[in-house]
Amino acid sequence: MNGSITKNRNTGKWDFVFNAGTDPLTGKRKQIKRRGFDTKKQALNEMSKLRAEIAADEFTELSKLTYEKYLDEWFQERKSVLQKTTYEIHAIYCRTVIKPKLGHFTLQQMKPIHIQKFINDLVSETGYSEHTIHLIYRIVSSSLKKAKILKLIKDNPAEGVTLPQIKRKEMNVWSLQQVNSFIRESKNVHRLTRCYIGFLLALLTGMRQGEILGLRWNDIDMDKQTIYIRQTLTQNAELKYGAKNKSSVRSIHISSNLVSELKVYRRQLLKEVLLLGEEYHSHDLVVCTRSGKPMIPRNFRKEFYKLVDKLELPRIRFHDLRHTHATILIQQNVNVKLISERLGHADIGTTLDTYCHVLPNMQKAVSEELDKIIEM
Repeated sequence: MNGSITKNRNTGKWDFVFNAGTDPLTGKRKQIKRRGFDTKKQALNEMSKLRAEIAADEFTELSKLTYEKYLDEWFQERKSVLQKTTYEIHAIYCRTVIKPKLGHFTLQQMKPIHIQKFINDLVSETGYSEHTIHLIYRIVSSSLKKAKILKLIKDNPAEGVTLPQIKRKEMNVWSLQQVNSFIRESKNVHRLTRCYIGFLLALLTGMRQGEILGLRWNDIDMDKQTIYIRQTLTQNAELKYGAKNKSSVRSIHISSNLVSELKVYRRQLLKEVLLLGEEYHSHDLVVCTRSGKPMIPRNFRKEFYKLVDKLELPRIRFHDLRHTHATILIQQNVNVKLISERLGHADIGTTLDTYCHVLPNMQKAVSEELDKIIEM
């Protein structure tokens, strides 16, 4: 708390001003000023007394700051950092799960044992999946990490907590033969769904559903055979600039065959636009409704499942088309780093972890090749 005492030239009295620090939650600077002391010593004594009172009050105020009150302030900051849908999901868990269980603690009361019990109770008393419990934990841990940065707590009590192991979901993918069958037989289907181009994009680029439904013609360079991921569509059918994360904003080189399919589809789309005229709502989207509006994701997936059933192929999730794309590339010995960049993974470790089931077969192929070239 730096301060200064000065003589006022107009009144001849002594004044003081000192910095009372910053509000730990708002970050605003606090300054205390007093005027009109007869002597410099009086001003000094009063300033020292006030400093001591403020320091005591600050300690008392911080020691009584509840986690619930802190979360309210912290979430105001998160609103400007997180994407809208992510913020809404986090806010729901905060309101319905975190505050009821941990909100009554003061920040300085919270210990690792409290966070561990909170996690243990989520595992034993709720039907939440391991993924959901990990998400709730990340919210708590991030908030306490910031509290430590703000010097509201000395240590983050969420560090070192044991979490339930996430069970890997079984990944169902199509073989290369099934992919070729899907593409070949789809062209014989009467009144083939307009969503077919989106299914091709998933199979031949590994793009996520939201990236496909948010893709604009302006994001495709036909000459350079490149797609640029610049916006996505949320599950609520809202267009959102950007992508899942920084690494997801990327470019993807596409095959000549896919370029040809896109050109054919675009010619058909332009005919529809001319027929509808002013009734067409142009968002420049590649995959859209007949009126040009963004397509509701669940309707898009329904069209995929209908087509799969017609072709009598194994039913897989739409997201598994992305996995199918990656798996085929790995099986064709494409560099995993390139695959990782193509998929928009944050790092190559994510790719290796996701597709580790494919690697043992590749390891076998490597050893067989070594047997061919090394003489023993």
